[in-house]
Amino acid sequence: MAMLRAVAAPARTLSLRARAAAGAAAVALCAGLAIHPKVLPFYFAIPDAWQYVLIAMGRPRWVMQPFLSRQLGALLAGCLARRMHRPVEQGFFLEMAVSLVVMAALTYWLMLRTAAPRWLLAAVAVVPFWSFQAQYFVLPDLWYSALLAVVLVMLARQQWFAAAWMMFPLMLSRESTSLTLLCLLIAAWRQLRWRGRVAAVAATAAAAELVGRLASAGSTNAEKLPGTVYMLAKVPWNGMRNLLGLLPWSNVNAELCTVPRWSLPLHLGPVHAIGVCGASAAGPLALLQAVLNNFGLLPLLLGFLWWRHRRSAGRSVLLRFCLLYGAASFLLSPLLGTWLLHLIGYGWPLFFVALPMLFGEFRQSGWSAAQLAASVGFCALHVAACVLAHWMLWPPEPFLQAGLWLGGYLLLRVWWANDVPEPAAY
Repeated sequence: MAMLRAVAAPARTLSLRARAAAGAAAVALCAGLAIHPKVLPFYFAIPDAWQYVLIAMGRPRWVMQPFLSRQLGALLAGCLARRMHRPVEQGFFLEMAVSLVVMAALTYWLMLRTAAPRWLLAAVAVVPFWSFQAQYFVLPDLWYSALLAVVLVMLARQQWFAAAWMMFPLMLSRESTSLTLLCLLIAAWRQLRWRGRVAAVAATAAAAELVGRLASAGSTNAEKLPGTVYMLAKVPWNGMRNLLGLLPWSNVNAELCTVPRWSLPLHLGPVHAIGVCGASAAGPLALLQAVLNNFGLLPLLLGFLWWRHRRSAGRSVLLRFCLLYGAASFLLSPLLGTWLLHLIGYGWPLFFVALPMLFGEFRQSGWSAAQLAASVGFCALHVAACVLAHWMLWPPEPFLQAGLWLGGYLLLRVWWANDVPEPAAY
């Protein structure tokens, strides 16, 4: 009983020395599971990897959009490689290792200040998200996540103006910073005041202008469409494939079939016709697999807690931002591409920062032995789901994962059987 209470106790009740030790151990576990030789493929075997390698090598003329809009991480990797007099891939690997440690360390710094149970430290460390991100270390996403973690710490420390100016390096790293900016303005509109709002928009606009100049030496996208049109067209194209199970076709993108079953004329630059090749369950199944695998049972826990206290008022700027940005990134991922195991990971602030903070909205004293056992049992099922995701037992895996999610839901009903919401306190 004492052991159950110890592992289920709020993380913020640890002493400062214990917090430092727990945080360091959790970061080491994250890095150890992610940066492992068996999970890191040969870097240029990753789809799109050579686009970023060419940027790092100083050859933007051979790179096409939208990769030219994501230059900062690749340029930094190339700079590190030249400084070390090493091949460019070692620059990317060093950048990945530093980004992973910085992101994990800042995430745990935030988590250890919350009322989340102590077992959540290990639960976050074992999620497949870390290894999925590390496997694709040539891409700018882990670097972007480290920069975003810096922004989250600034919001936690109420450094509004500094967080606003962080939009500049974020925009240089990935064009989706427009979503980050929108979420920041919504979550911190009052705190930023006009000075911070103007700074955030100006930083994003200045970075977008610089990206445009840097990208002028390269080529357009494969479809030869204007950049804005190309990005907007990806939404229905990917949505058809991932959500509806329909295989799209166009005269300039016939990789799924050469002759569509249905088509109609369209005059949009080089695109003269669009259509549908047929139906396939591969996209929806891949989406299901990505949702079940990336974060273990943490989405179930977050949804359960949020639903029980969904009308809470007085939430902090940090929590509002993570809920907005994380939910938008998580829900929009099927519209961004077909690499769903990777794209789902964009919603990490929802599970690593917002979820621990939500525990502060519930009174956690006076739990019975059954509730404590259900809490730790939920953690055990979560770990089992993460181990199963690493094994990738396809095709029976989704059914096994669904069984773990059902068991997790039943344990949540026992764990929070007599919970009493209390005013938010962060």
